[in-house]
Amino acid sequence: MTSTAAVLEERETDAAEATFGPESTIRRNTTREDDASRADMTAADNPVRHIHHHAYACWDAEETRHFYEDILGMPLIATVVLEDPLRNDGSRYCHMLFEIADGDALAFYERTSLVHPKRFTARSGILHRIALEVEGDAMVRQLKCKLDEAGVANVLMDHGAFLTLRFNDPNGLELEFMANVPPSLEYERTSQGSAHSVLQQWLHYRQNWWRNAARTK
Repeated sequence: MTSTAAVLEERETDAAEATFGPESTIRRNTTREDDASRADMTAADNPVRHIHHHAYACWDAEETRHFYEDILGMPLIATVVLEDPLRNDGSRYCHMLFEIADGDALAFYERTSLVHPKRFTARSGILHRIALEVEGDAMVRQLKCKLDEAGVANVLMDHGAFLTLRFNDPNGLELEFMANVPPSLEYERTSQGSAHSVLQQWLHYRQNWWRNAARTK
């Protein structure tokens, strides 16, 4: 007696061959073999542990801080100003992290060299970044090798305490691999204590940057 599953599989095969030709059965069987081989993979085999933080571009760092910290009550816990990896003219960008109660963070970054505030629109993939956590800097380097082998352009950045690896997916979305380095209590204290003063330094730098850029046009 033929089982219901066997009958359904036979009908599925006949329908596929009628629509796409006999090759479809081969492709479907190959896909099932791939699924079977990948079924043995476990969470431990996945190098990506979880989302480290979600980062969005913003057109005004202070306005963004006011909204998230003063209105929504999410404390600004760190402000970092770094050299812009997308430029080679010494331009910098500001990166802010706002604390979420479960220990995660929502991040925003402002680039003077990316787009003028008057023309800002958060629709491009480059204005939205997802940071994915991996196990240590060694894994960051391994993933860089995989991207290099695949011909995917990427930027490895050394922040001293940890490495980050940035690249784009096929849709233009900016992704980042980074290790989770638990901060010391001293770092947390000084980082949150200086977050607002560093932000003010960035705002001053940004004002001067746009003033000088306007003069050179």
